[in-house]
Amino acid sequence: MFVTGVHHIKIWVTDLARSREWYEKVFDLELSMSFEDQDGVVRGMAFHVAGTDFEIALRENRQLAEALNDADPFALATTREGLDEWIAHLDALGIAHSPVIRASRGYGLGFRDPDGVQIRLYATDPTVTAESGDRVRVPPVNL
Repeated sequence: MFVTGVHHIKIWVTDLARSREWYEKVFDLELSMSFEDQDGVVRGMAFHVAGTDFEIALRENRQLAEALNDADPFALATTREGLDEWIAHLDALGIAHSPVIRASRGYGLGFRDPDGVQIRLYATDPTVTAESGDRVRVPPVNL
């Protein structure tokens, strides 16, 4: 028995329409399916992440989303050069983010989704170790 990769990351959100627009814009996502509740209302969506073998799923649930405010439940891999590209992309979208910092095993930066969930981007570099106390400081989200 072994793991071959990541199938999807599920993110609980307070407002599915708002989060869908934000995540599609930030990650250039392509809708792969929607999920209706028993009442026929779409409360979940799954999106393919371009250039990867996994999906990001959004599920509307105010209580769970509010519990995740300020959490950092996952980190997405990129390259050191990719971090600079992400900064340019986030700046163009007007999304506040941390600077690139030295992290425990490479470099990282962070930003927040509309519900305050921290999204980390991480570039592994085995030649780098963080300075004592270095952390990716993510600015507050502007709702």
